[in-house]
Amino acid sequence: MLIMIIKILIAIAAAVLFGNASVVMFNHMPEKWFEDWDDSADSENPVRRLPPELVAADNSCKQRIPSTPWKYLFVGMFGICGIYLSISSSVRYEIAVLVVLFIALEMAIADWLYKIVPDQLQILLAVSSLGLIGYYDSWWEPLAGAGIGLAISLSIYGLGMLLFKAGSIGGADMKFYTCMGLVVGRSGIVIIFVLTTIVFAIEAAVRIATKRGSIKDSNAMLPSAFVASFIYLVFLCNIIDTILL
Repeated sequence: MLIMIIKILIAIAAAVLFGNASVVMFNHMPEKWFEDWDDSADSENPVRRLPPELVAADNSCKQRIPSTPWKYLFVGMFGICGIYLSISSSVRYEIAVLVVLFIALEMAIADWLYKIVPDQLQILLAVSSLGLIGYYDSWWEPLAGAGIGLAISLSIYGLGMLLFKAGSIGGADMKFYTCMGLVVGRSGIVIIFVLTTIVFAIEAAVRIATKRGSIKDSNAMLPSAFVASFIYLVFLCNIIDTILL
């Protein structure tokens, strides 16, 4: 009983830390991280630019993402995640998952606001896979997961080029699936991809039904990928392991 209380207290402390840090870190990321190639510039002399929304927020000294209500929402989200995992899993797995979700959340916010995901966050996501070392039966499982994530991304990109003469998945999304594959392995990345597709389709359908978008819109995918990763890492991963065992 005492051990469980300690685990729950650790979960609450972690929720407060990660929830507040989600807003603070995003608001203080270096502007240079968000630079991207300007497609409208001369192709022979390409230049890099910052998202206009980010420049406007920083120049006016406004927060990129407001503390209220987002800090409270993120603390609540990490709290639910942490307390559930403190009951169903080890502290090590709990902290490792919270770190992965923290990084994925920063990526989702960047994609939602600016349609740009810093490569530095992609690298951090890949590095976070080290926290789950020991949870796989084989040493090559993370590498296989990354390979499958990349293969799925390239297949979707190729299919989009074949059918619509345009890529239906962005470079940031391809990097995300590759890096997340390192975290969750082969079956995990396939499940996350399927869940992302479902969540993305529901979100797009709601936008169209409420006349806030059309089928031609290019919507950010990483917010849906974050929701899918949350569902898998917090709930489905333990269930699947139990069934397989």
